[in-house]
Amino acid sequence: MQSGCTSLIVSLKGEIDIEKEGQILQIGNGANVETVRSLAAEKLHIICSSANIILQDKDGNTLNEIDQIRKQSVVYVDLKETIKTVIPGPTKLPYVGNLYDMLPNLTAGYLQCFKTYGSLVDVTILGNRSIVTCDPNVAELFVKESEYFTKTAFGALSEFKPFAGQGLFTSSTVDTEWKLAHKLLIPAFSPRAIKVYQKEMGEIAKETIKVLEQYSSDEKVDILHWTTNLTFETIGRIGFGYNFHLLDDPAQRFTQASFIKRLPLEKNRRFDRSVTLMHNTVDEVIQERKKSDDATNIEKDLLGFMLNARDEDDEGLTDENIRDQVVTFLIAGHDTTANTLAWFIYEMSQQPDIEARILQEISNTGINHTDLPTTEQVSQLKYLHMCLKETLRLHPPLRSLGKYCKKDCVVPGGYLIKEDTNVMIHLMGLHMNPEVYPDPWRFDPSRWEPEEEQKRSKASWLPFSTGPRGCIGMAFALQEAKTVLAMFLHRFKFTYDGPPVTFDPKQPTTKPVDFFVSIETRTDFPEPTEVVKALEPKISITSPKAIPELSKDIKIGDVDLPPMTFLYGSQTGISQDYASTLSNQARKFGFKNVKLTTMDKWEVLNSGTYEGPKDSKNGHELVVICTSTYNGLPPDNAEIFNKFIEKANESGNEKLLDGLQYTVFGVGNKNWRTYQHFPIKVDNLLDGLGAERFFSLGECNVDGDMDAEFNEWSAHFWSELLSYHGLSASQESSVVPSAGTKSDSSLSAIVTFISPNDSEKWNTALTNCNDDHNSMVVKNSELQNKGSGRSTRDIRIDISRLDPLEADSMYQPGDHLEILPENESNVVETVALGFGMVLDSVFEIDQEKLDGMSPRSLAAIIKGPCTVRNALTYYADLLSPPSRRMLGCFSQQLQQIDQETAKLFEGLIMPDSYGKDQYPEFIKKYRTLIDLQTGFPQVKQIELGQFLAAVGVMQPRRYSIASSPRMFPNEAHLAVGVVDDVVDGHHYPGLASSFLARQVAGLSEKAWFRARLKSSKGIFEMPQDSKTPIIMISAGTGISPFRGFIQERAYQHQQGDNSVGECVVFFGCRHPDQDRIYGEEFDQYAKEGVISSLNVAYSRQTPASARKYVQHQVLANASKIWSLIMPKDGKPPAVVYICGSGAMSRDVRATFHSMAISFGQAQNQEEAQDFLKSLMDSKQYCEDVWG
Repeated sequence: MQSGCTSLIVSLKGEIDIEKEGQILQIGNGANVETVRSLAAEKLHIICSSANIILQDKDGNTLNEIDQIRKQSVVYVDLKETIKTVIPGPTKLPYVGNLYDMLPNLTAGYLQCFKTYGSLVDVTILGNRSIVTCDPNVAELFVKESEYFTKTAFGALSEFKPFAGQGLFTSSTVDTEWKLAHKLLIPAFSPRAIKVYQKEMGEIAKETIKVLEQYSSDEKVDILHWTTNLTFETIGRIGFGYNFHLLDDPAQRFTQASFIKRLPLEKNRRFDRSVTLMHNTVDEVIQERKKSDDATNIEKDLLGFMLNARDEDDEGLTDENIRDQVVTFLIAGHDTTANTLAWFIYEMSQQPDIEARILQEISNTGINHTDLPTTEQVSQLKYLHMCLKETLRLHPPLRSLGKYCKKDCVVPGGYLIKEDTNVMIHLMGLHMNPEVYPDPWRFDPSRWEPEEEQKRSKASWLPFSTGPRGCIGMAFALQEAKTVLAMFLHRFKFTYDGPPVTFDPKQPTTKPVDFFVSIETRTDFPEPTEVVKALEPKISITSPKAIPELSKDIKIGDVDLPPMTFLYGSQTGISQDYASTLSNQARKFGFKNVKLTTMDKWEVLNSGTYEGPKDSKNGHELVVICTSTYNGLPPDNAEIFNKFIEKANESGNEKLLDGLQYTVFGVGNKNWRTYQHFPIKVDNLLDGLGAERFFSLGECNVDGDMDAEFNEWSAHFWSELLSYHGLSASQESSVVPSAGTKSDSSLSAIVTFISPNDSEKWNTALTNCNDDHNSMVVKNSELQNKGSGRSTRDIRIDISRLDPLEADSMYQPGDHLEILPENESNVVETVALGFGMVLDSVFEIDQEKLDGMSPRSLAAIIKGPCTVRNALTYYADLLSPPSRRMLGCFSQQLQQIDQETAKLFEGLIMPDSYGKDQYPEFIKKYRTLIDLQTGFPQVKQIELGQFLAAVGVMQPRRYSIASSPRMFPNEAHLAVGVVDDVVDGHHYPGLASSFLARQVAGLSEKAWFRARLKSSKGIFEMPQDSKTPIIMISAGTGISPFRGFIQERAYQHQQGDNSVGECVVFFGCRHPDQDRIYGEEFDQYAKEGVISSLNVAYSRQTPASARKYVQHQVLANASKIWSLIMPKDGKPPAVVYICGSGAMSRDVRATFHSMAISFGQAQNQEEAQDFLKSLMDSKQYCEDVWG
């Protein structure tokens, strides 16, 4: 510490953790109170005048003398307006936050927030939180690039990234691409450069005038269409010397380039193709320029400048970044200026006195529509410039500017904003702030008189932002606008006599809606005056008759909504459940024509084409598809649908579904490589048939919190759809499906208990076991040896009673056996008795009153009389975590006796207002219903009807068959790894594996259980030609199907087939003496020559081998494998099969990539991946993997 210095701690008043949050301050001998205030503000990140800072001791006494301050160990800092840690805003609801306050028009929502809560508000929408301001003093801090705030591409801006890439608009300030481009491109928009562009601007304006001259005065013209063509041409020609030919032929007045039509600015059915079109067009232009004589001409245009400009380190822009900049100029440069021109014309049509003053100014400068105006003439349009600024105030091109808080700070008003917070300047709110602009809706150019403008903060008008992230093309845009408007107004009088024009809140930029003007030849253009006297007087401007309506308060039921069809493809009921949930929501939102059916029963499949309306936004039918996939194939009730879209796409029916809108939600399991394969296929093929993708593909993983993922997608989907139709949602009609869980937690199946006197129903109930007991275990033995610490059971099952998959055999090698497990009796009793159920009672569910029931619930699945014991044994999923709906039931029940637990359970139903979901952490601790009963003894009663509505049905488990029907015609062998998770000393057995492990071989009634055969044909089947070599790669129980394959090949040998192809086996396990399952059997097959090469990798053998994992064995035998899959002797190529965990399969895939490169089949990883994909597509490389 310096001699004579005083050291103390400064902390914000009210801070509890001084040691963590306080800052050390050293005060020198010459310091005064003002010095301490300034230092304290700097240390504590308070951004305000030091005069507003108050220094206090621990008792709250103000410290006004430096000697008083030196005596303190801790000085507390407050503001005259008090530091506030809570920023005002509307009350946030769980998950949706403030969505219902903001829909259907975000702009109107923010303006109402500012009116209600002040100029700085805290708003959260679907988990995305922002601190939003309309205060110029706060806005000035947000727009500055400083240690506190910066720009990052988040929110709506991130949607522009796919096509604008690392352009100036979409890159973050910290990006090196932005820094270099910003430094190099500023000279391209200097006053000197803009003078060069002036001639071209005038030429394009003249061409547009020729087009507009073709209209008669009684025609209604969409002027935005032509201002868009004009500004696009301007950027194209001046920016990179490219003519889009949008103004060539005045007779083709309604033609617009496909390039513009397909700009991915909005929901676009061809987004990816639009991006590709744009990028390819610009890339071609860049390459053509680089090959031309103008390649090194830096003066030619913006493209020439970007290709040749270099910084002090001789760094220039890459071709890719030049493309991104050109695309950015195309988007930002044309769209915003086009909107401004249209809005200006609208305002002039409403303000004849102002227009007269502008005409006089144009006349005095000598500008007309036949001669090209000079930059000197345009620079004299002072009043027109003021009117343009007023137009941009009322109609800013963008309605918000997003920034990011890097460090905690206190902003004017005394509000603390924490680091890692998104902040936003709402430009419409800023520009309409009555404290800054009195009578803000009035069009008043006098606000921009120099003396008036100087009274306001420079951050009170930000249509182009400001500072380093300000629009570098602002001068270009204003010059273009003034040039065009001066020439337009000389030639034409634009009139509009319709209702007040508003903007479309769904558009990212502020576009006028339904603005059609009449264009007349100007006949009242004034003669020039010697002195521009018109600039001196101020015109009295009356307020417009009607303020533009920002938000129509449209209620559900107020508008006619289009039909909606919900299709589902479902194996286990999950997709059906989601489609049903969405269809119920649609009805609540006022959609009257709602259909729900399987994908195979879609009416379009019968007609062969979509026959609904094609040209009306409100008439377009929306189809919502929820579908799962199995090994990449469609579910059983979507096979006809799949064949239809495949055949239709082969026929080139690009407009077969024209006019139809759609969205897809996919259900899958990430443990499988084919995760979301079919949903993605549906999404792509519908797009190819001309349907419009209304909302992006959603997905959920059934091995995770699938309902939470469905909730999130659904909330965003409904928010988009309701906003599209101008509707508002509410707590009563929530966009979040699980929000209904709270209101529907009392949902109960209508249950009738049957008297024992009704012997017929009682006998039926005793046999109601969720399908027939049709399979029996004939052998159940351990495959692993002692010391392994794990269990794998060799289970051999009599399947003679099952429906066969083949005409001549029960199944084929590679097929699956689907097991319907049963809950253990002690689990059933514990759950039933814990909830006060009588196990041997008989009930029946009223099938006519299942509205609102999940198709996955017990209530929807159990048909006819059933005992409680059978319902819990054969139907109920008791080993899965308690559902959100069940927790909702308990929350309601506990309201009177245990409010704390009731509140806990209620908070688990859905994420909180900030999107944080407590449910996943809760079920890590309470993994089953029994855990819930143990952890919360007060949870001891639930009505059977509620239980049946809240608990889901058990899902069947599939196992690869480890045998061949040629060897075992009536048996299916399984290798079952028995799951036994141990968490905090508590065992959690796997439902199906532990059930099978418990089965006792024999002919007793208890040995029978329920099973079904499932085909893997077309996915994981042996080659039809026995001469084809097969390479089998597996680890653990992944060897199961290969045992069947080997048995099949052994049978072929036994039948005297001497041409059987080679069988190469790679197998991975831990130790030869512990878990090499079927080891002796495979050794014997190798000895007999059925297996031509047997390669085993041991991961835990001592001493360790270099071939530790199966992929190492594959790599060590790469030459042998390659000679089999790429034979040179005319023999059939080998088929490669991989079965086992996902991690293993990925490592093996990487090994094959290396082989493809090493043997010259591919030059790089990308080509290697393409090669392996070609093998997969031709069924020469087949996977059956999980995990």
